[in-house]
Amino acid sequence: MTTAVTCLDLRRLMGAEPQRRDPAVAEHLRGCTACAAFVRDMQALDLRLERALKVDVPEGLEARIVLDATLKHGRRAWQPWLAVAASTLLAVTLAVSAYRHKHPVGPDLAAAVVGHIENPEEADALVPDRSLIHDASLVEGAMSGAGVSLEGGMSDVTYAHTCLFRGERVVHLVVRGEHGPVTVMLLPHIHVDAPMPVDEDGYHGIIEPAGQGSIAIVTHTDMPMEPMVAMAKQISPKIKWTL
Repeated sequence: MTTAVTCLDLRRLMGAEPQRRDPAVAEHLRGCTACAAFVRDMQALDLRLERALKVDVPEGLEARIVLDATLKHGRRAWQPWLAVAASTLLAVTLAVSAYRHKHPVGPDLAAAVVGHIENPEEADALVPDRSLIHDASLVEGAMSGAGVSLEGGMSDVTYAHTCLFRGERVVHLVVRGEHGPVTVMLLPHIHVDAPMPVDEDGYHGIIEPAGQGSIAIVTHTDMPMEPMVAMAKQISPKIKWTL
């Protein structure tokens, strides 16, 4: 008997193994368009990562580096060290390339954030009359699950959840704003070099850099941009990324 797979189960499985082909996974994908789109994205990223790691090193490159260093310094003792350095540099370059493929920060990041907010699994997060969360430990637990802590906490939170976003754990919060619900996503594994506007599918907001991670503040209400920018700048110095 095949155990049913939920949306959360699938995203955890496919985030770790994008090419996985279990019967239960296939059955879930046949009836869930949101998860099918997620899997297509993850598999495309996985293929790009695989291609990035298949970089051909020119034949004799290491030997030429070592020979050049020997001629310049006149000491054969440098050869092993430089060979290791060359190999390490190549490995780091490939790792950075792979990380960027898996953690893109281009224009599609804004669309991905909105896509996550619109995910049917998170549909009830934006219900306007959701009750406030009065137990701070629930919010802290959601943050801890993604390796995040926030000095002083947050007020007016109506929704707090640890989610998978492009295969990584993030914090998905909703706060009660003057104009209606406002989504706040804390993205530990994604760094943007400069503020990135969000304007997708009726949603608007901002993705702000915050140390080694980022903050996305997005709403589909009439809330002006300025308060969202101010909110991001207020939250940013309070964040501690613990992963």
